[in-house]
Amino acid sequence: MAETIYLITYHKFNHGNHTQGKRPVDSRFLKSDKNYAFYLIDQTCPPLLEGKNIVIEKTIDPEIHEAGAAHFGEWSFLLSEAKNSFCQYPFFMISSRFYEKNGWLVTDLNKEWDRLFGYLSRFGWGFLPSYNRPLRWINYEWKHNFENEAWNHKFFPFTQETFRLVEELFQVRIPEDYHYCSDLYCNYIGFQSRQHLLDYVNFYKPLIDYFFDDRWNLKKEISPRYMRPTGSFKNERPFTFYLELLSHLFFFKNKIPFFCLHYNGYYEINESTVQMRQLLNIPVPLYKRITRGLGWRFRKSMTEGSLSPWRAQVVKRIPDPLKKMYRHGKFKLKTALIKTGLLKEFP
Repeated sequence: MAETIYLITYHKFNHGNHTQGKRPVDSRFLKSDKNYAFYLIDQTCPPLLEGKNIVIEKTIDPEIHEAGAAHFGEWSFLLSEAKNSFCQYPFFMISSRFYEKNGWLVTDLNKEWDRLFGYLSRFGWGFLPSYNRPLRWINYEWKHNFENEAWNHKFFPFTQETFRLVEELFQVRIPEDYHYCSDLYCNYIGFQSRQHLLDYVNFYKPLIDYFFDDRWNLKKEISPRYMRPTGSFKNERPFTFYLELLSHLFFFKNKIPFFCLHYNGYYEINESTVQMRQLLNIPVPLYKRITRGLGWRFRKSMTEGSLSPWRAQVVKRIPDPLKKMYRHGKFKLKTALIKTGLLKEFP
């Protein structure tokens, strides 16, 4: 057994051109003596990672590689391992952009891996955080979102067919049976053994088989019947919204607790009883707690709360070229005004 951390890495897309606002791979991954393995979505190894422990997805399974780009995102790693058995156990999978997405984390993962793998041996499954959000329960009551046409002002890609299909395939009614889900929506997950991974992946086979054939080709359209297009992502993959929504259904239905590392400590999560229990505290300075709390309240009000309709109207009025420049890290005021026609370009 070799404790391994697989870093899902699309170097060209996420790290390749720093002039476009892309950040290099964090040095904490490159200089660590921990057993990191770079799982590359790139088809060739970038010079920065030469000599490192790398796995190139396309060389393992070209069909899954292609399906991952079109439909599965990071889940292609799980599907490829389930089919081809190339991983060392126990392992965690995280993104090479982990530190970009977890500014709230006051500790260094390299100081936590021994403890993380210790809890993994105890629970079998474990999650790491993402998106700088407090650990909370997400309410899966969805009917009021249809009454309010929530998709017009916040991220809500789901349709009534989304939930009808869940009941058909898994015999679970949302929200009557499955009302709350812990806010750990990411694929930063760990497995103690290959059997733990197979149990998890195979649980979702009814959903995967409903939409895809045995060569990962789409056989039934997902959008717009089952997932509403959002336009929020450059390469939007509607099926990943399903995988995110149901990422903890395995634990809920099987009444299995798991653990997570979060920003304030380690926790035991029980989806079936809607309970969280802190296992270990991570001290966070008071000023960080205050700034986090204030920042989160504002962000929540803008994306989920009372200000989200106003924000949606503002975003609609921003010219598309400006949005594109912002997303690609090219936002500079003069250039933006010129490209949107609000300012003439002088010689």
